[in-house]
Amino acid sequence: MEDEGFVDDSFIEETAWEYVSLHGRESVALLLRLAEATERAGNALSAQTWRAIADAAERILALE
Repeated sequence: MEDEGFVDDSFIEETAWEYVSLHGRESVALLLRLAEATERAGNALSAQTWRAIADAAERILALE
C-alpha cells in the first residue's frame, strides 16, 4: 500500500510472486521495462516500486 512514498514490503513480495508465476524468468526484464516506462512518464515513485518488485522477483528466481 502506498502512503506518501511508502510501499509495503508485503505488497512488493506478493506482486513479485505473481509476476514470477505468470512470466517466469522473463518477469525481471518485464518489471524493469515497466520501471523504465513509468520513469520516462515522470513517476519516480512508481519506477522505484517496479524496481523493488524486480529485485524481489530476482531473489525468488534465485531460489529455484
